[in-house]
Amino acid sequence: MGNITHDLMTIGRFAEASRLSIKALRLYDKVGLLPPTYVDHDSGYRFYSQDQLARAKLILLLRRIEMPLAMISQVLETDEEEAIALLEACWQGVEDKVAKGRKVVSYLYKLLQGEEERMIYDVHTKQVPKMKVVSICREVSIDELNNYLENSIQILTESTTTQGGEVMGPPMGIYHGEVNEDSDGPVEVCIPVKGDLEPSGEIVTRELATSKVAYTNVTFDQAEFPQILQAYDAVYKWIQRNGHEITGPPREIYLRSSKGIDPDEYFIEITWPYD
Repeated sequence: MGNITHDLMTIGRFAEASRLSIKALRLYDKVGLLPPTYVDHDSGYRFYSQDQLARAKLILLLRRIEMPLAMISQVLETDEEEAIALLEACWQGVEDKVAKGRKVVSYLYKLLQGEEERMIYDVHTKQVPKMKVVSICREVSIDELNNYLENSIQILTESTTTQGGEVMGPPMGIYHGEVNEDSDGPVEVCIPVKGDLEPSGEIVTRELATSKVAYTNVTFDQAEFPQILQAYDAVYKWIQRNGHEITGPPREIYLRSSKGIDPDEYFIEITWPYD
């Protein structure tokens, strides 16, 4: 073993040289990002070469910009042009996240200073008839939510039309649990349909019961977090103020696509069943 490891570094020395923790090195070995040059069969000790320091530096810097491990693997294994494109895509995501964070911080300032700008939402009521829906229900993180909604709507629409069914109304998301930094729903995406449709994979067919609902409409601009919280508050407080009981999870009815929409057009109907 002495001859083999003579020019190699122990995992401790490599951690110092690369500025990666031993815990991180073990993880990167496990996922195949940075396997050691040599592992002693008897002791299990890991050894690394000087040549691996450049790869370790890249991984360290890419993690600093919050690049997922799977994307880092792509960057390290692809050509220069594709690697740069992946880097730009990751950084755009970080900038989008920061921009959203600024809006939340601005909102927090107003809350802490007692200067919250309350938007006026007109709350209405209606009777929603029972409807047949196809749906997908899944636990989803807040970062995955928008893509999950868009992809599920597309899958459900294509499944319905492929089977000769008919879409009978706008898609909706039923929030069976909160979706935030501490909770992953679950969220059920539904499309009202007509026709004899067979369930497939995670797609199920079910019937939503008749219900009374209180609702309000929000524009595309108002649908941004955290402003949308005020709309939810308006519907919830109307139900409480009028002596009613909530009978089911809230729903978001997606009135139109976000593509090409005017910021002042109604985008989402926030609906809450009550009795």
